[in-house]
Amino acid sequence: MEATLDRSVRHLSRALAKLGRWHQLSKDRAELARMSDDRLRDIGLSRADVVRESARPFWDDPLKR
Repeated sequence: MEATLDRSVRHLSRALAKLGRWHQLSKDRAELARMSDDRLRDIGLSRADVVRESARPFWDDPLKR
């Protein structure tokens, strides 16, 4: 019983972490989309880069590619 509970807690913890990461990705992509072209250029991105990144599904994590 205790092992089942521990496993359930681990699964829930991983799921919550994943949801949090997806939420952060969504916020980051929205922030990039609001930036001016000059600011994007300052950080080495183009508007086309941002459009491409913004078109990705929320679960597509660039750190997992």
